[in-house]
Amino acid sequence: MRHYPIIVAVIAVFIASACTKSPKLPETFIKGTVTVADSLDDSGDFSGIGITIITRDSTNAKNDTLFHKITEKSGYFEGEVQFPEKRYYSLFISRNERDLGTIAVILAEDDTVTINAQLPDINESLTLNSREHEAMDTFRRVDRSFQRVGMYARSGAIPDSLLLDEVKKWSDLYWEVFEKHENTIAAYLAAEKSANLLNSWNPDEMLKRIDKALPEDYMFSVALDLGQPYIAETKGFEAASNYLDSLSQIANNETVREVIEREKIKMYFDSSRVKEAKKLLNDYEANYHDKPSSKKWTRRIRYDLNYLAPGVNVPDFNFVTMLGDTVNNRVLENDVYILEFSPLANAEYQNDYDRTLIIHEIYKNYGLKIFTIPLDQSEITVNAFFDERRKVWPIAKIGTFDVQDIIQKFNVVQVPTRFLIDKNGVIIRKYERGEFEDVIQGINRAFSNTNSPS
Repeated sequence: MRHYPIIVAVIAVFIASACTKSPKLPETFIKGTVTVADSLDDSGDFSGIGITIITRDSTNAKNDTLFHKITEKSGYFEGEVQFPEKRYYSLFISRNERDLGTIAVILAEDDTVTINAQLPDINESLTLNSREHEAMDTFRRVDRSFQRVGMYARSGAIPDSLLLDEVKKWSDLYWEVFEKHENTIAAYLAAEKSANLLNSWNPDEMLKRIDKALPEDYMFSVALDLGQPYIAETKGFEAASNYLDSLSQIANNETVREVIEREKIKMYFDSSRVKEAKKLLNDYEANYHDKPSSKKWTRRIRYDLNYLAPGVNVPDFNFVTMLGDTVNNRVLENDVYILEFSPLANAEYQNDYDRTLIIHEIYKNYGLKIFTIPLDQSEITVNAFFDERRKVWPIAKIGTFDVQDIIQKFNVVQVPTRFLIDKNGVIIRKYERGEFEDVIQGINRAFSNTNSPS
């Protein structure tokens, strides 16, 4: 299943969760002192320094000012700031209409943020105190120590016999951060780390910790990434579906409930329960028909359900490889194969490449074939990718296929996107980004009538 970097999960959940539990926006009290070094200004008058906190709803949106204060003669300022949701915001320090420095500050309901700094060396002189920031400092100390231990383990400095004890210890240390700093961003980052470590050796305890951390909005992404796949694997499809229903029932945030509904539709879709997935999609569309982002998602998934669902014939395609061979769906009849679509310059594709090599080495003797359709703009980029890598399977030559037609026909929205096709030309499953981890199950199913390696 999907396992995204922590910062991505934070952005996805906290920015998406724009709904609050009450009509009144949450508030933080912010205060502090900003002075100027004597080498720049020995007047002792530190008035006129601006403290501004901004936000914006999207990448291209205009900045909205949440807070703006001017320092007194002593350099002191204070005030209340209202904000849409708990997360990091950008705080600018300026004087004489010049921005002199930027600070990332966490705003959380009923918190107090104290800032002290001296110009011009803001980063060196800065002190930033609040409940949220103190919790984040604790989390970062634990996390840095864990990263060092991980580096020692990878170098072989820690005996294999002690690795499990180390994993147990660090999962508990992260959990201590959660328990001591509940209801902070750091607490839920720590809970996710603890759950991730438990997932490898004690998934039952992992599930218990996820349950304890719910129903905080952020933990639902952890429940979907770790809890739901574990339940599906150990207790079956119906149990996993019921688990998603239970998550939806305890969620306080409408955006979170929408994400859970999407996950349920995708789970039914990936499990070839297309009829049920279409019914769930109709219900979803009725519930969220007034949101542009929901409409866009509905159109994309409906196309997949109608034309790219498991059990549907693969769309017609045709390309010429870099070796000059013509490849299309008719040529590949009676073959089990993977079609992958991605720019080779894509970082996630590059990270996946070694794993794909292993899959190819294991299954090539059973007849598995892999074909890559690069979505890069230049063949130079493709060649550069293979300067330090083996070219093991056929790569489509740029210019021998219509990129826009391919993207539309195979509904490529996220990259890498991959399709596993059986010997009858029927789609076994579409995999987007991190979902490629599940491909082994699909390959074994494709070879189930022959000599599957499993």
